[in-house]
Amino acid sequence: MADACSVHVNCGGNDVTIRESKGRSIIYKGDADVDGGAAKLYKSDKNWGFSSTGDFMDENIYQNTRYVDSLQGNTSLSPLYTTARLSPLTLTYFGYCLENGEYLVNLHFAEIIFTNDSTYRSLGRRIFDIYIQGRRVRRNFNIEDEAGGVERAVIVPFNASVTDNILEIRFYWAGKGTTRFLRRGVYGPLVSAIDVNPYFKTCSMGGKKTKKDVYIGVGIGILCLVLLILVFNYA
Repeated sequence: MADACSVHVNCGGNDVTIRESKGRSIIYKGDADVDGGAAKLYKSDKNWGFSSTGDFMDENIYQNTRYVDSLQGNTSLSPLYTTARLSPLTLTYFGYCLENGEYLVNLHFAEIIFTNDSTYRSLGRRIFDIYIQGRRVRRNFNIEDEAGGVERAVIVPFNASVTDNILEIRFYWAGKGTTRFLRRGVYGPLVSAIDVNPYFKTCSMGGKKTKKDVYIGVGIGILCLVLLILVFNYA
């Protein structure tokens, strides 16, 4: 399998195509069909996967399948933020067979379970830690505070170095925030999407070089041929 250089995941949702401001379209692969579990490991047919640990002990779904959630009703949010994957303890996404180098990791969040109305759901507070490559990059992260409210999208960027072809992004609940109210099983880390792109310009996806690589190779070949002809002519 050839090394990849990007990861685009719609956490808790289906495959969705998002058009960026620069005009290009990106397909975010979904994992909505993957059930949760007290100890779950999923590996996609691409270059990413996730693991989830923990059990919502206070909820009545004994099959441990409620590890995704979706926003109900009308919303102005992009489809990327209307679904999310959550975990009662630890949720880890990983990219494998990545080209080594420096990457920009964009983590997409939107609080879609708690609300800002006058119901009990407005009382919830979600707090968790974020680790990238084993290093804690955010402590006591609160989606609502970061986005300036519930049902608001926010993108949090991080830099990451890949040295062994593996990227690990881990979300960890350290026992803080709301653990239960009238609706049970609502605590723990929650993430809407993950977007990973390289800072380096060249990338050999699927064993195929980019057009830029081809152009550079052809240019170098022509230059060498010209120099060789000149050497023979003046020899």
